[in-house]
Amino acid sequence: MNASQAVWAIVPTRGGSTGLPEKNIRVIAGKPLLHYILEAATRSRLLTRVVLTTDSNDIAQTARRISDVEVRRHNPTFSAPGQPTFGTLRYTLENLIRESGETPQVVALLRVTTPLCLPSDIDNTVRLLFENRGVATSVLSVTKSDIHPKRVYTMDEYGMLHAREETPEKEYPLPRQTFDDVYIRNGAIYATFPNVVLGGSLWGNRPLAYVLILFSPKR
Repeated sequence: MNASQAVWAIVPTRGGSTGLPEKNIRVIAGKPLLHYILEAATRSRLLTRVVLTTDSNDIAQTARRISDVEVRRHNPTFSAPGQPTFGTLRYTLENLIRESGETPQVVALLRVTTPLCLPSDIDNTVRLLFENRGVATSVLSVTKSDIHPKRVYTMDEYGMLHAREETPEKEYPLPRQTFDDVYIRNGAIYATFPNVVLGGSLWGNRPLAYVLILFSPKR
């Protein structure tokens, strides 16, 4: 891949976690959690640059042990509880472009919390975006969901259930085949054109799906 086809991966991480403290560097099957996605990224055939950005000294130190990963720091305010990851992504991309004087063809947001993601998944997602240039604004990794939105309820303060959407299940359950297949973002890979990110969106108005089967025996 030549310079005009540069593809950068950005892996935002933060030290604080309200659910599981220091989850990004917790040892899973003998390796820190962040090792798996970074290893997949560095083994990708299409990524030309892999950047991990963090607000944590411990995460930075752990990530630096992995070859071919560029470790950067971002302002801790981007990692405050409740802050979307998108702010970190755009901030990092803007700085990388300014410092290098180069804009990549594609930028891929990768998540540490998807350790089963393979190099081939990253390449397939990026390749799909290149093949659909002019049609799609991004490619998102998704997984088929067993929970259909027409079967989802909210619960009010009195414990009463209210359907979130108009549903054909008015009085009794219907066979699952009644409903179309639905897919949920699994958070592993977001491959996007830089102008989309710099314009304030992670996926734009025409996202394309890459169906990622995380728990297939063939993996």
